[in-house]
Amino acid sequence: MASSNTSTISARERARAANAARLAEEQERLKKVEDDLVRFFKAQESREKIADDARVRIERIREETDTKLADADRSGAAAIADLKSRGETVASIAQLTGLTTTEVNKLLRSTKPKQKSEKAPADKTASKEDSSPAPAPASSTDPAALAS
Repeated sequence: MASSNTSTISARERARAANAARLAEEQERLKKVEDDLVRFFKAQESREKIADDARVRIERIREETDTKLADADRSGAAAIADLKSRGETVASIAQLTGLTTTEVNKLLRSTKPKQKSEKAPADKTASKEDSSPAPAPASSTDPAALAS
């Protein structure tokens, strides 16, 4: 009966060894799954950071572009105003620049100080501004501007 007992121990040891090997493989598989998930979530975090950084850079570029466009628009409007001050008519400026007379008048109005346009609607202001001399710049007579 000793051999029966020995074969039972041997069978039990073999079953435990097989089970231990299976559990070790399962643990290794779970460890690899965990590592894969960690890589995935790090990649997601990286992706979100990259997208956020891009949004910030795009917004900064848009702001810079808006500033540069506004500067270019002011420069163009000042050139139109200079043409007008040298005696060119709105019609001749329109012909020379390829703009419409409406666009030329709009550019001319944009070079005028904003005080008049804030007090009166734009349509009334345009006709008054064309017939009256331009007011002095606000910064030279404004006490608040002089104080700063």
